[in-house]
Amino acid sequence: MSVTVAGETSPNLHLNAGSAAVAVLALTSIHHIYGAVVFDTPWRLHIVYLALPGAAVIAGALYLGRTWRGSTSGAIATWAGSLLALAFPVALIGFYEGAYNHVVKNLVFFGFGEDAARTLFSGEAYEMPNDFFFEMTGVAQFPLAILTTVLVVRLLRSTAANSA
Repeated sequence: MSVTVAGETSPNLHLNAGSAAVAVLALTSIHHIYGAVVFDTPWRLHIVYLALPGAAVIAGALYLGRTWRGSTSGAIATWAGSLLALAFPVALIGFYEGAYNHVVKNLVFFGFGEDAARTLFSGEAYEMPNDFFFEMTGVAQFPLAILTTVLVVRLLRSTAANSA
């Protein structure tokens, strides 16, 4: 059974939400690999070891949700993949890493100066904006996480409508 939400069918909603979540994790992997190399901070690679299995679990759960849609198992798989997508790529990567660690840091740095930025973002985990690619990929995690949120919410609304 397929439900139409804003012109999309349930299988497309699964694919769109999963693709967006995986894209956030791919982007953060590129961002952290680049940062590890450029700033000689190999500890940044930790996220790659979490992002790859995270992407596989999210994609797998949403694939099962799509395959089994209309059933209780499909709804459970869809909800599991969706909640993981909202927790990891959206909240932890998009909102914390992208919005706070990059958008806010750049706004403070360029709006109030380096001293203000170093006060809020002290420690070796933070690089002041001095590399365009690093900052661009860091900031880009945030809008991509917003898109992922919208697509996951559409998917969950469709799943709830199918279950009703």
